[in-house]
Amino acid sequence: MDETGYIPKSLEAQERFLWWDFDQAILFILVMGMGVVSGAMVAGMVFGGLVAWQYGRLKTGKHPKFALHALYWWLPSWIVIRARATPPSHHRFFLG
Repeated sequence: MDETGYIPKSLEAQERFLWWDFDQAILFILVMGMGVVSGAMVAGMVFGGLVAWQYGRLKTGKHPKFALHALYWWLPSWIVIRARATPPSHHRFFLG
């Protein structure tokens, strides 16, 4: 039983890719991919690292699904797929 590996402290632990949360890693890969397509891979890696780092600083202390909440409120309602019970994001005032 000499298995070594990462054991999460709780079952609700956020998924991780290398040392970032999964949503930060997606941002890094997207920005790096844009750098590769434009012919500047090193600049894409540097800028992707900065974007992922800043996003990590932005979401500290917030809900684990902060990215989904931000997409719901900031993107137009015709882009975001929402549940039936969820009102459109442009309805800001609720009664009740």
